[in-house]
Order: sequence, then C-alpha cells, then structure tokens
Amino acid sequence: MPELLGAIDSGITVEYGQFVLQEISMNRSALSVGDPSGDWLVVGGAGGLLLHSAGNDHNPAVRVELWDTEPPAAHGEWDRVVTVACDLGEGVRLQSVTAAMSPDVLALARSGPHHARVHGGGRAATAELGEGTFARGAERWLIQLWPA
Repeated sequence: MPELLGAIDSGITVEYGQFVLQEISMNRSALSVGDPSGDWLVVGGAGGLLLHSAGNDHNPAVRVELWDTEPPAAHGEWDRVVTVACDLGEGVRLQSVTAAMSPDVLALARSGPHHARVHGGGRAATAELGEGTFARGAERWLIQLWPA
C-alpha cells in the first residue's frame, strides 16, 4: 500500500505563463529542463519541473506530495493529468520564473530519479483571467512525486 511521506500546500505567482518545482540546491535549474511547444502542461528533467499555466499573473493553489511508491489515482476534477520523469536533490519548493521562492519546502526521502504525476484543474477559468489580476486559486495543481 503506498504511503504518503509528506506534503506541502502552497502557492506561487505564475509569470510568463509558467512556474517551476525547483530542487533546493539550485545547482540545476528547472527552467532549463526542456524547450516545450504546443499545448503542454509539464516538462521534467534534472533539477525539477517546468509547469505551464493556462494564464498569466495569477496565484494558483498548488499541493505537492511525496509518496514512497506510485500513489493511487487522485480524486477530484482535473482538466489534465501528465506523468513525467525528473531528477531531484534533497528537497523541493515552488519558484516563479523570476526567482521568487515559496517558503514551503518538501524534504525528499532520497535524491535522484523520481516520477511526477501532475494534475491541472480550473484551466478554462484561468485562461479567462485578465493580465495582471493576480487572482488566487482559480487554477489548481496537484503534483505527486515518488522515487523511480
């Protein structure tokens, strides 16, 4: 039975339609994990996750969970669910693309390869937000991490 090892409920300001889940050491930047195109939700790689919001200049609600093995399917209504691979250091936190950092840190059980199942919800309402509104909670995210 999968066990939830830790979680943070946090938020960060979305800028340029993006934000990251960044390893604490910052030796590797989650902003450099890939060069996505088209209608993408997440790209994973060395240092974290690059996440693509449906809007700009807003503050989504984000929950990040750490599991010991692949977790059960998440409950709730999600517009999109994508699973990617990433390589993470000893802990992670949310960060804006201009380096504003969430104070909430999720310590990882071990460094190295991980899976990330990313859920995005409220994307239609978020796409309708005006630029510079800095609305809170219109978009919802759930990021589930577990060792690879």
